[in-house]
Amino acid sequence: MTTPAKASSAADVLQRRRFRACLLAAGLALAVPLVGCDLFHSNFDIAVGNRTANPVSIFVNGGKIGDVGSNLTATFTVEETPIGRTTIESTASPTSPGPIVAQVTFSAQDMTTGVLSAGVAATLTKDITTYVDVAPCVLSVLSDAGSAPPCVSVTSASVSVSGGTTGSQGQACTFSLSGSGQSFTATGGTGNVTVTTSSSCAWSATSSESWLTVVSGSPGTGTGVVMFQVAANTTAQARAASLSIGGQTFTVNQTA
Repeated sequence: MTTPAKASSAADVLQRRRFRACLLAAGLALAVPLVGCDLFHSNFDIAVGNRTANPVSIFVNGGKIGDVGSNLTATFTVEETPIGRTTIESTASPTSPGPIVAQVTFSAQDMTTGVLSAGVAATLTKDITTYVDVAPCVLSVLSDAGSAPPCVSVTSASVSVSGGTTGSQGQACTFSLSGSGQSFTATGGTGNVTVTTSSSCAWSATSSESWLTVVSGSPGTGTGVVMFQVAANTTAQARAASLSIGGQTFTVNQTA
């Protein structure tokens, strides 16, 4: 009487194991085509600071995600296929999920000159904002920041953002200068102007004339001081030039 009962119990266990195996196989078979359809996407937050003199277009893996004006910052949310996933153990139970990450390549294109920067590889992490800095490439000490091609760098130290935050394009920073201008005699000289802004806002200073040159302090992030040089005036006529800093104008007048 007991032998048939044992045989029936063993058969039930074997049948349940086969059923679980079939379910697992069916789940894996369904997951493969779904991955191929790119249904497993995640949102990643990106903050871009443009310290160049011209607006730039930002690209992720060759696809344009938006534009950022000169001396402005912007935040974006991009959809990418993550490479960090929950795995399945041999017991058909999921393990604890690891961080959701994605591998991308950033690049920037100067909207005025059309020059495209070199690509920079980066790892995005979900719920972490990755900061991308776009600045003029300094080819030599004589390079003009207004004509230098853009260079892209990615900050390794990312900042956590609160849940549910979505990016908004073109979020502008506020800049103010310590004065509206300065006057010089015909002999010229050096001067400075203080730029006041928040610590995460990037900016650069550009001159409207060749006789007014930026000596130091530009480009910068946060509050800083721009040093400039005024050449001697040999034209026998009074002249004026200006510095453009974070969308603000600083006027320099010089007598004859």
